Amino acid sequence: MGISGIETQPRKGARAALGALFLAVPLVLPGGAASGFTLPEGCTAFATVQMRACGVLLFWRCDHAPEGSFSQASFSGEGLESVVSYNRDYQWLDAAYSWDSSREQYAPPAADPISRSDLIATGIDTFDFAMHRSTPGERYDIRVLGADMLTGTTRMIDGYELEEVGTRLEIVDDEGNTEYASQGTQYYSRELGLFFTGSEEVFGPDGSTFWDDAPVDIILPGEPRFGTTRPFYGCNSQNAAFPLIAPYPAQQETENDPL
Repeated sequence: MGISGIETQPRKGARAALGALFLAVPLVLPGGAASGFTLPEGCTAFATVQMRACGVLLFWRCDHAPEGSFSQASFSGEGLESVVSYNRDYQWLDAAYSWDSSREQYAPPAADPISRSDLIATGIDTFDFAMHRSTPGERYDIRVLGADMLTGTTRMIDGYELEEVGTRLEIVDDEGNTEYASQGTQYYSRELGLFFTGSEEVFGPDGSTFWDDAPVDIILPGEPRFGTTRPFYGCNSQNAAFPLIAPYPAQQETENDPL
């Protein structure tokens, strides 16, 4: 599963550099397009996804990384929110969040690592693993556990057939306190090999909060607005991503998509 509600919740507070995961090398996109975001040297973006709740995902691979591994950056109307790296089976390896300047790093061996292969082969994948969490003033271990299950339902979004995945997630600190708990739906594209967020209910001491952040546009190299890190959809007037102009073809394709 992809990291979902942890990174899709609106973020408040200071923006961090996230420099531990990057080198300051400009991102070069096909057709001469340019982005304000930077990637490490030897890395190439392969997909941009515009989300319905004022968010953008940018995916890339690096020549020097293990085969099949990749990374994902999430952006809101305010800028960079998080950067996450995965292995070929979608196990979380490294995650950095701008809202609290925190970082989480995989701590193997795992009791039960995330396995996309198991999910596809059997329809269900359970997981239970540890990560080292660090903030500017604190370091401790967290335990991540839960399950993903294919529901058998599919949905067409921007010309791609996405499989619905029921998710359950809990994050527990090293004293046994629940830091985060949620359940909801994600989407998986077998064609692209990527997970996308959907709807999610996040539980807290004061009740639960519901989020709905499904993909709207899935943009590949050579398509209009590939590499753009400003959100198009669901933003208020203060952080709207672009002026009111005629839509690009990629937007026109999604006008009839269910939202």
